[in-house]
Amino acid sequence: MVHTSNTYILPTVFLLFLFAFPLLSQVTVYENGQPIQRGSDVGLHPDTPTRKKIDLNGEWSYSFDRQNWSAVKVPSAFNYEGEIVFLRKFSVDEETLTQRALKFVALGINYEAEVLVNDQFIGRHVGGYTSFEFEIPETALRLGSENVIQIIVRNELGTRSTLPVRKQIWGWRNYGGIYRDVYLLSTPRTWIDGLNIRTDVASDFRQASVRVLATVTSGKGEAAQPAEEKTYSVQVELFDKITNALVAQSQAIPVTVGQNRVVEVQSSLSVANAKLWSPETPELYRLKVSLVEGTGAQRRSVDEVERTIGFSKVSLENRTILLNGKKTVLRGVVWHEDSPTYGSALTYEQMEKDIALIKTLGANAVRFAFHPPHPYMLNLCSRYGLLALEEIPVWNVPAAILAEDHVHVLAETAVREMIQRDRHQVSVLAWGVGSEFDTSDLRARKFVETMTATMRSLDHRPTYLGTRMIANDICVSLVDFAALTPPSGDEKQFRDILQQWRDRYEELPAVVLRYGREVEHGNRKGYSDPLSEEAQARFFELRYRIIKELNYAGSFVESFADWRGDRPIMTVNLGDPYIHPVGLVSAAREKRLAYEVVRSLYNEEKLSSLPIGSYRASFPAAPLVFGLTVIFVLAYFLHYNRRFAECFGRSLLRPYNFFADLRDLHAVASGHTLLLSVTISMTLAVVVASFLYQFRTYTEVDFALTQFFVSDWAKQQLIIAAWNLFTGIGVFTIVFFLLLVVVTVLVKLFATIARTKIFWYHAYSITVWGALPLVFLIFPGMLLLKLLETPAYIVPLLVLIALFVLWALFRVLKGVSVIYDVSPLKAYTGGILFCVLCLAGVGFYYDAAYALSAYIEFFIHITKSLG
Repeated sequence: MVHTSNTYILPTVFLLFLFAFPLLSQVTVYENGQPIQRGSDVGLHPDTPTRKKIDLNGEWSYSFDRQNWSAVKVPSAFNYEGEIVFLRKFSVDEETLTQRALKFVALGINYEAEVLVNDQFIGRHVGGYTSFEFEIPETALRLGSENVIQIIVRNELGTRSTLPVRKQIWGWRNYGGIYRDVYLLSTPRTWIDGLNIRTDVASDFRQASVRVLATVTSGKGEAAQPAEEKTYSVQVELFDKITNALVAQSQAIPVTVGQNRVVEVQSSLSVANAKLWSPETPELYRLKVSLVEGTGAQRRSVDEVERTIGFSKVSLENRTILLNGKKTVLRGVVWHEDSPTYGSALTYEQMEKDIALIKTLGANAVRFAFHPPHPYMLNLCSRYGLLALEEIPVWNVPAAILAEDHVHVLAETAVREMIQRDRHQVSVLAWGVGSEFDTSDLRARKFVETMTATMRSLDHRPTYLGTRMIANDICVSLVDFAALTPPSGDEKQFRDILQQWRDRYEELPAVVLRYGREVEHGNRKGYSDPLSEEAQARFFELRYRIIKELNYAGSFVESFADWRGDRPIMTVNLGDPYIHPVGLVSAAREKRLAYEVVRSLYNEEKLSSLPIGSYRASFPAAPLVFGLTVIFVLAYFLHYNRRFAECFGRSLLRPYNFFADLRDLHAVASGHTLLLSVTISMTLAVVVASFLYQFRTYTEVDFALTQFFVSDWAKQQLIIAAWNLFTGIGVFTIVFFLLLVVVTVLVKLFATIARTKIFWYHAYSITVWGALPLVFLIFPGMLLLKLLETPAYIVPLLVLIALFVLWALFRVLKGVSVIYDVSPLKAYTGGILFCVLCLAGVGFYYDAAYALSAYIEFFIHITKSLG
């Protein structure tokens, strides 16, 4: 269910020209609101006889300002960035209060959560995608139903201070709120507080073993009795998941625990003729760890903990992945935790439907992109038979930010929480350090060294990272897979990159971590149309064959479904710039043609031929229309208005005399100045809009523009201008006209500082007539779209435009020197110094607020890597 709260006015800043625009925005809430899932197949804490759960899902109150409150059903995802306070009451009975321990458990709250019970601080957690739990002291609880839990959630992301960092294009939506299950877990006062389970399979693939490190915690709370030490025993039992037959049992390990003590107990058991887990045969077992008091007839189970486990053996040999001794090629898809109905607060039914569709596709692996998923997704992968790649939220991060000590701390915490939660899941194939960060830098290498060391200390499974630094990567040698995220390009470029990558890392299994193509849902015009479903299907057909021919260890289609991001993208124009339309199915899970093609490829079935269609790209007429308009207007006035023609010629050829006459005789009509300002503005608009239109589908250009258009509203207007040339030229004409006005204001302002009295007429006239040479750019501007089709012309055209801009700048400063009656050297020096200071000020602001220098360095490294 989706509903909206009250409308708020969110101020945004159009930073390109420093004009402010108010933006009305609604906070959308995506409600799930279902009760927690119970039983043995749950995300976390399977139910056992000794444990109880108090469900906190359901109706809560929430507020943005702690004064006005509304109702919401938790779990829910808020399309909102900021602070949200959640409140609800819960009941505690006498037994729970006096005889049991209580924990607050959250499967996912984004990004930072502070938990208070009856106004007593319980704990704070940072990290929106890993689960956490806090013990609730007995002193914080009350008998009855008047207990109040308060959760303060903040999800503002910074460019340097958070992990993940503030999103870029093609990232994911930073939903706020309590978007996964929350509940209270009631356990005995002496309980099993944690399990570290490690399975192993013998080289003959028949014998298997389980080692369990159990943490036993005892006697916390004032009412805990007795205070003296007490002896228990820990026993491990293994049951067949389907038949529930006892398969193996360990010896009872005695453990002595005193009040307020934490003791670790290690146990193990062996399994003869173990049934091995694989995507084809997802055999599972139920592991039960019991804390037992007494013996014989007096034997009593104090606490029981269960986990679903499986046995498999993964090894990497000769560039291949071996699962249980058999070569396994990963046929994968990328899955994103998002849906148009629930946001990131997906229901259990939706998650299982997704996994069922992925399994039907013929896939044997899922990459959970960007961050750890809901823990139930790993349970589903284990049950359905899908290998899982899971990674921490380090994506698209410059090396300068990875070098920060606090980022290391946040990343290491995320690694520990991810692995400790999911390491018992047999489906997890590998742990990811992150993807598409700057792996060409020594600072990133140090970061990877730290993270992989932590991963290997916690679990034995392989590690990986995804990189697009094809030529200059220095980090992949530290992990176990040579995983890359290549640019789409054409087939030859794709093949060359994959060949180069495979040859570079001869000892590691090579994996394509993602590859995909944008698509317009329902477009069936044939693959000659680049946004058609046929074009997307053909893309996967051709690329998958290349991957297979080069003997890669696996690949992952980007992606299972469309998903929503934080930043608007420019590379496609399909209505909603926040939707990333690259899925095999739409965001609403409607199958596209590519789903059936990939299914045939994964199942090695014969493919039907795809229709080519008759698509032809149209050449936009807007630059010609506006260009001819400028030329016609100027030609008309030059031919029929002698005064305008004289001013035009004298300004161009004898600027000193022209500006002197302007100062002394007011030699220019205001109407002529206004006319020239409009033609200059229109000329610049044609040039800028043409460049933007030509490169609108380039991801690298979109990435660069995103660094400067930090306001989403401003970026959306840029996207509109990029895809609609008539609109774009019209808007940019207004923008450049206003820019001339801004320069006019500066000229008048500095006249006051220089103690020179000039009129607005003078300031505006020297600005416009000084910029006169820019109108000559209309001639290349009209043909710019054709010229830019030849890459060799791009740099010369940019140099030509830069020279004209500099010419105009120095002419304006020449006019200033005449009007101010100062030497040209002073005017040039002061003007250039002012421009440098302005650029430096903007640069310092962007660097402080948005880490601009770090992203510029990152962008340069990417460019070098791609040649």
